[in-house]
Amino acid sequence: MRTLLGWIFKASFVGVIYLGVTAGGFKVKLPDEVLGYKVPEAAQQWVDRTTQISDFGKQTQAGFKGIADSFK
Repeated sequence: MRTLLGWIFKASFVGVIYLGVTAGGFKVKLPDEVLGYKVPEAAQQWVDRTTQISDFGKQTQAGFKGIADSFK
């Protein structure tokens, strides 16, 4: 039971971090090099995609707000 509870806590923590990054709560900017090693392109692309998802979410919210305001 204790192990199950530990894994649930870890999974929920990772989920909150993932939602924070993808929802735009945290802005992540990867440097070109870390400790002398080049950051992989896949990591850079992942960060760019999460930024785009955040932008799409903001555009959607703005669109729905406009629709809701038109009903008032």
